[in-house]
Amino acid sequence: MLQWLRRLFQGPAKDATPQQAPRPEDDAPPVETPQSEVPAPPPADPMAPFLPFQIRPLEVADLNRLLGVFRDAIQVGSAGEYDQQQRDAWSRGQNYDSLISLLSEGETVVAQWDDELVGFAQRIADNINMVYVHPDSARVGIATLLYQHLEDSARVEGIPSLITHASLTALEFFRFMGFDSEGEEQADRGGVNLKRHLMRKSLGNFQ
Repeated sequence: MLQWLRRLFQGPAKDATPQQAPRPEDDAPPVETPQSEVPAPPPADPMAPFLPFQIRPLEVADLNRLLGVFRDAIQVGSAGEYDQQQRDAWSRGQNYDSLISLLSEGETVVAQWDDELVGFAQRIADNINMVYVHPDSARVGIATLLYQHLEDSARVEGIPSLITHASLTALEFFRFMGFDSEGEEQADRGGVNLKRHLMRKSLGNFQ
């Protein structure tokens, strides 16, 4: 049914050169492409406004489902950039108790699709600390909406810029969101190194 609706909204194929833009990845916490060579954003899914998901603040009842989203996003979504040892070390970096403790800081929002929790994102002050979407719910704009909610609240607070430590999986996503890389980093997860990028975006909220 969903595929039929997408074909209906897309309409007949147009006589145009196919777009070559890569898709942004749905993940977060890392070469560089010169700014002039950053690829154009991918075409939007025409059904995205009609899909039954919502972005809302984190609730206590959500906490027992977040760890599964976190681990599946890493193990499946980052398989193209990190090997199994790296993904295992990364996904073991949080357990249930430590994730709850971390999410008690700052602002956390979740994406709910029908009755399923399919993604979450966190901002601590000026740091976009997490953006994770379950791989089964990727590529429909959920990560973008999660991030945009956090950026909007940062603007309201008058924060002048945002930073993130972006995984290689999330690098193009954050570039699409307007971040620039300030250089490559190495993150240590239980003695295993993972490459990532320190990235920054100006929000223009200067006094």
